[in-house]
Amino acid sequence: MSGTDEIKQILNTPSSTTYQNLEELKVIIVKERDIFIGIVGLGGKKTPVIDIFTHDLIEEIRVRFSGKNSPLQEWLKSLRNIPAEERKNAGALINELKNEIESCLKHFIESWRNEAEIKKLSQENEDISLPLPNINIGSRHPVMTVMRDLLEPFQRMGFSIVDGPEIDNDFYNFDTLNVLKDHPAREMQDTFFLASEWVLRTHTSNVQSHAMMERKLPLKIVCPGCVYRNEYDMTHLPSFRQIECLIVDKGIHLGHLRHTINEMLNAAFGRPVKLRFRSSYFPFTEPSAEVDVECQQCFGKGCRSCKHTGWSEIGGCGLVNRKVLESCGIDSNVYSGIALGFGIDRMAKDRFAIADLRSMLDGDVSFLKSFALS
Repeated sequence: MSGTDEIKQILNTPSSTTYQNLEELKVIIVKERDIFIGIVGLGGKKTPVIDIFTHDLIEEIRVRFSGKNSPLQEWLKSLRNIPAEERKNAGALINELKNEIESCLKHFIESWRNEAEIKKLSQENEDISLPLPNINIGSRHPVMTVMRDLLEPFQRMGFSIVDGPEIDNDFYNFDTLNVLKDHPAREMQDTFFLASEWVLRTHTSNVQSHAMMERKLPLKIVCPGCVYRNEYDMTHLPSFRQIECLIVDKGIHLGHLRHTINEMLNAAFGRPVKLRFRSSYFPFTEPSAEVDVECQQCFGKGCRSCKHTGWSEIGGCGLVNRKVLESCGIDSNVYSGIALGFGIDRMAKDRFAIADLRSMLDGDVSFLKSFALS
């Protein structure tokens, strides 16, 4: 006889549903409880055997012990047949068994369902997952490639990478950098103003201002990030990426500046390139210089991309102006510094021989795919 047949035989065993007094009720309750425990276990802790218990058999057990026609319901109806003084205790015994059976059944059925689900999953061999489409993971943007290559030599030389706010107070963006109130850079045609004293930063020099006022000396930082200017043509974008470097320490001179720029540009272009320094003016450096690289489109012959000069301007540099140091609370008689700021987009333009900066913002996937940069 199988386990299922044995359980069904127990379920079909008749149970007394009539009693004349409390003592008789106690006897039949004990028998009913023993039958129930023999099937599902005390407290519902018995683990259902999937090969024995089926959905139909579980339902039979539930109906047998807690259904409308179960012995429990019949005992409640028979309470009127016993003496009145025993009914209260008899009802309490029946309800106690009723609560125990319902609680045990609940745990037993939940355990059976979990076991059944585990068995079903273990027997499934069909792959019901959807096939993945061909995903084009793309490649690194030329600007981000140059950014990554630029940061490597700076980190090798011991610079800390520092970030700062893209929306900043004009005090940090202009005042601390010796850019006076009547300077052309503060005009609406050059700067995006958000409120009377707030701007989209025009350079990452605002990060240098924060660093000089908030950090301890000596300083050796590099500040990459996005900046904003009201310009748009072949060599200018309203939103572009810039990288700036600042060193403030004792005994810093132009030799440190030239060496830092050589290391940075060799990494940016992946090879030595021709440079030239042109004397220029920046409020925050003195002396100041523009840095040009040989045009990578025509290699010095002159073309539309370099405006027929043979050179491409990529940034500016110089010794930090004494006024800038003093405005940030640094003693310019003790400390000196160098600063440089280059447009990463222009470096990418020259490195990858891109004629027009605007091409990198057009969203032309076929154009960007042509680089296939990892």
